[in-house]
Amino acid sequence: MLGFTDKRKISMTLPKTGCPQLTDKEKHELDLLKAAIKENPASVHFEKMERFADLMVRSLGECQLEE
Repeated sequence: MLGFTDKRKISMTLPKTGCPQLTDKEKHELDLLKAAIKENPASVHFEKMERFADLMVRSLGECQLEE
C-alpha cells in the first residue's frame, strides 16, 4: 500500500506569530531551489516550488502581521 500524506493538514497561510528569519540551512535551500528552477522549472516537484515560495516570502523580511 502506498503511503500518502494527508495534505489537508498543511496550511498555506503565514502563522499568526509572524515569520521568523531564515536560518543558514534555509538560505542554502533557497539558493539551491532557485538554481534548479532557473535551470529547468519543469523538473522541480510542485511541493518544492511551494517550499521555494514560502522561503522567498520569508527572505523578504516584510511579512510582519498587523495585530
